[in-house]
Amino acid sequence: MSILKHKDLPKWLDKIIYNDFKAIFEPHPQDVVYNPDQPYEFVKIYLGTYFPRSYAESFCIVNNLFENSNYLSSIYTLEEINILDFCCGTGGEIIGLIDILQSELPNLKRINIDAFDANPDAIRFLYHLMESVVTSGNIVVDINLNPQGIFVSSEQELSDLVNLTNVQYHFIVSFKALNEFIQHGTFKNKNTYSLISSYFLPLLSDVGVFILSDVATKLNNSERYYPQILNDGINSIINSGKNEFKTLYPYSCYFNEMTCNGCYMQDVFTVSHSKKMNDVSKVAYRIICRKRFADAIVASDFNQSCRKNNPLADKNLPYNY
Repeated sequence: MSILKHKDLPKWLDKIIYNDFKAIFEPHPQDVVYNPDQPYEFVKIYLGTYFPRSYAESFCIVNNLFENSNYLSSIYTLEEINILDFCCGTGGEIIGLIDILQSELPNLKRINIDAFDANPDAIRFLYHLMESVVTSGNIVVDINLNPQGIFVSSEQELSDLVNLTNVQYHFIVSFKALNEFIQHGTFKNKNTYSLISSYFLPLLSDVGVFILSDVATKLNNSERYYPQILNDGINSIINSGKNEFKTLYPYSCYFNEMTCNGCYMQDVFTVSHSKKMNDVSKVAYRIICRKRFADAIVASDFNQSCRKNNPLADKNLPYNY
């Protein structure tokens, strides 16, 4: 199994971001609170700094998912893919996902995307970026964006957003965004990851996956890290008794999510572009799908070769820290 941890930003994309859009590479780890109040100039910094990281994370995560031959074969012949991105920002993960899908699915002819974000400047960047997306063959990419942005400040508004959708998705993604709801106290006395996942997971198709990724930093004024809160939330859904969903990756979670003791996985990806070589991004993520699908993908193909090449596949091993 070949695990991908690095991706170069394509030259055509590099040109659009840094030459056409005048994006700025300027890391601001102390104040990357990407919300509707951020001004236009900050969005340019986000586009130049964090968009490439999200692109690489998305490309690598899905590429590594495709390394499981059972999963790849389940969608290999699809001609149409549906994607939902919650808190899409400037769309790095969307472009990364499009890039890997068109390289791995030879029959793909159409990609439908529903993308939601509260920042209208970020939406505007993404809209114009999608006009220049380079696709191979005759693939049509259709993206649905609200130019005014969609602000979610309550569970009712979350429910209203979900009700805007009427398809089953092959990919639902949310990258490095849900921590902001926790910082702002949007859903008081509720686990944000559990609440939001409970609304989106039922939208998955039978072969759909929900990729929930977030920063691997510590919650302000707390001893807990966001990935620990994420795991608590996802595990509460898995263990709710409905027996409907299950973790597909990390494999440790597939085997141990019923008895999770608070550990978590952190993954490190790098991306290179004209402004920075080997820029580092650290994230934690879970990939969740319908239980029947997870069992078919993991359990039936869980052989000695997989154990030898991927230590996370051994149920007796802990997470990476």
